[in-house]
Amino acid sequence: MGGTRSREDGEGRGGLKRREALGAAMAGGVALAGLSSPAKAASGVRTLTSPEQLRASYDHVIVGAGSAGCVLAHRLGRAGRRVLVIEAGLRTNLPAVTTPPAWPTLQESALDWRYMTTPQPGLGGRAITCPRGKAVGGSSIINALAYQRGHAAAYDRWPAGWRHADLLPYFKRAETFSGGANAWRGGDGPLHVLSLADVTDRTPVAAAFMAAAQESGFPLTPDLGGESTTGVGWNQLSIKGQRRDDAATAYLDSLESGPGETQVDLLAGTEVLGLEIERGRCLGVRLAERVVRPEGDVLLCAGAIDSPRLLMLSGIGPADELRAQGIASAADLPDVGRHLEDHLLLAGVAYQARRPVPASHYNHCDSLLYVPHATAGESPDILIMCLSVPFVRPTVGPLSAPAYVLVPCHLRPRSRGTVRLASRDPRAAAIIDPNYLGEPDDLAVLAKGVEIAREIGAAKAFDDWRASEVYPGPAWTSEAGRHDFIRRATDSFHHPTGTCRLGDVVDDVLRVKGIMGLRVIDASVLPGLPAAMSNAAVTAVAERASDLVLAG
Repeated sequence: MGGTRSREDGEGRGGLKRREALGAAMAGGVALAGLSSPAKAASGVRTLTSPEQLRASYDHVIVGAGSAGCVLAHRLGRAGRRVLVIEAGLRTNLPAVTTPPAWPTLQESALDWRYMTTPQPGLGGRAITCPRGKAVGGSSIINALAYQRGHAAAYDRWPAGWRHADLLPYFKRAETFSGGANAWRGGDGPLHVLSLADVTDRTPVAAAFMAAAQESGFPLTPDLGGESTTGVGWNQLSIKGQRRDDAATAYLDSLESGPGETQVDLLAGTEVLGLEIERGRCLGVRLAERVVRPEGDVLLCAGAIDSPRLLMLSGIGPADELRAQGIASAADLPDVGRHLEDHLLLAGVAYQARRPVPASHYNHCDSLLYVPHATAGESPDILIMCLSVPFVRPTVGPLSAPAYVLVPCHLRPRSRGTVRLASRDPRAAAIIDPNYLGEPDDLAVLAKGVEIAREIGAAKAFDDWRASEVYPGPAWTSEAGRHDFIRRATDSFHHPTGTCRLGDVVDDVLRVKGIMGLRVIDASVLPGLPAAMSNAAVTAVAERASDLVLAG
């Protein structure tokens, strides 16, 4: 994604430390070597090594080669538009990127901007890591590969034109599903989605979780992205041929040149420092030594942290706050950087195993449960993941192998946070304050998730695996102990959204209000969290947005 440099490392980083927590379960210490200029370029993408190689003109400039930016480049390029994609990171061919079980080594690596939140009062003053991808492919190259759409009711709370029925054709257009095309799934899209229902090498602990959840009364669903998106099922991941299929491999590497010259240029390793705004129009993007001016729209795809940051640096945002930073207002939009939403997870409800737990060949979570909501037809607010590794927060305590962990996740938190400018320095990291557990109801939902996880963990189907419950253990015997455990065990699921949301900052075709020639297309425009991991939703939104851009 295009964005700012990371903050300086400091002591007491409050993040999940996933490289440490999961390192023992990884397939043999994959080295972080191979970060370089693009190692593999598609025939339909011309890779630039310097701004001096820019064409005389472009139809569009895309800021950020993350999930949304790669989708747009693919669709616009196929339509014959001349497109420039600018990305602050580089292309990488790291083995750790392509090897699914190695994903935890990528967070807090050279491929991560390594952002941090402010200290969170709801989490006992801990600051939390906020991983964001710093490479071609964006966060899709460092995430845990999960690719799930979630429940239709979550989308049906969005504005007209962006609801589930509107997006379903774009979900299908995006994917090649391992189970084949049907009324719900796509069969020939750029992105490959593997359902672990279609493999045989799943971990036995995941199978025990499937049985235990059904023993506890939860339904089995054969396809979590199909007609029924609640219940217990096998995970679904962005994998093609045992390798990660990220936004770059799926959308850029599948873009072939037409009969004429290549239409898409990729300028990697280049930071966008701001937008050139004049008299209510976005004329282009500012690089260190030049302004690049497209003939059509600038498409801002820098993500839920850096898209609002770049808007505010360019005078688009809450006018009073910007003036206090010495930035002249170009458009007074108070909601820029507001309404930050993020899923929460709790690591975790942990069990010592009776014997070694076989390693996952995938992302360490082969099965999971979307708990049906008490109200029929409503989207779930709790997800339980079964991890075949000793995955708990350091603030919870130690957990040695062999172990497995049931991880409750809050899918509909009420807490809202902000992204604000630290200064007018275009290379300064934004101030990220998610306000985790700022609303008491969020703690109550996580407590319910722990109760469900413990019930499943105690089921007969786990008898052959369960030696003892390590966490929360005795901490769960009093209300004070439960609240303390939740605050120590809670962390981010790393799905920030909503900071340039539909209806407030952008209109129904994603144009920035009050500014011509500028659209925002990424997780920041989502007007609510999907009831699942966010990457599939961002991909579908970008697919629809590409049609809107082509329509003018």
